[in-house]
Amino acid sequence: MLPNFLKPLSLWFRARRNARLAKRIDHLYALKGRPLQVLDVGGSFAFWQTVPNRAKCEITLLNLEDANHYEVPICDGERARYQTVIGDARDLSRWPDGSFDLVTCNSVLEHVGLWTDMRSAAKELRRVGVCGWVQVPALEFPLEQHTLLPFVHWFSDPIMVFLVWNLRRDLRKWGWDGVRASCAYIKPLAKGELRTLFPKDKIWSEWLTVFPKSHVAEWGEPLPLLQASGTPGAVAAAGTALPQPAAVASASLQEPAPQTSAPLRPASVP
Repeated sequence: MLPNFLKPLSLWFRARRNARLAKRIDHLYALKGRPLQVLDVGGSFAFWQTVPNRAKCEITLLNLEDANHYEVPICDGERARYQTVIGDARDLSRWPDGSFDLVTCNSVLEHVGLWTDMRSAAKELRRVGVCGWVQVPALEFPLEQHTLLPFVHWFSDPIMVFLVWNLRRDLRKWGWDGVRASCAYIKPLAKGELRTLFPKDKIWSEWLTVFPKSHVAEWGEPLPLLQASGTPGAVAAAGTALPQPAAVASASLQEPAPQTSAPLRPASVP
């Protein structure tokens, strides 16, 4: 849904946010002295192009069978860093507890469906990742970041569908069913909701002027993060200790394609 002329701006925000993710990777790499085993739920090659130290990671990208997140121009040497698997964020039972040094999930959790689905996905992410990074768009931000319409995500689903259908006529090519189903799977989260999903972990917000643009849940940070701050433009977080691994061992909505359930971007749920 994101117009091409806004994609550079979106990438700039992502790169700025991912500078903090890169710092986590540096810390973990220094501790372990080997490439990190990373599971990226709903991940893509494009996301990792904004992480400058990705060479320190061996990355598993987990997506739906029909997800198409890999069509970006990268060299063969770069592509060899990734393993792509098909799976469901709500059920990662193929991996035992603590299988990955780091689990990432960027702008995916808000697409998995009902609150119970988000609960299941959050529990699984927390279980398989010794450390974790889960980012979601902020409900408090006045612009809905998939449809690029103001305030529509603050209304009930029927009203949101009506507004998207009438204000984003370019999306009518999806048909009513496609727009209706897509809106049902756009659920930005308030900071308190993300804290409910990850009650023991750091929760901080990325700000744009006076509004939080996104929220991030982190766990297992090996070194202290930035000082907590409630000031817009700063990161707010509370520290936690690094758990010991039990073992070492998917940003924008896509046009719906035929599938068994949700017809949109979420790369890790049916």
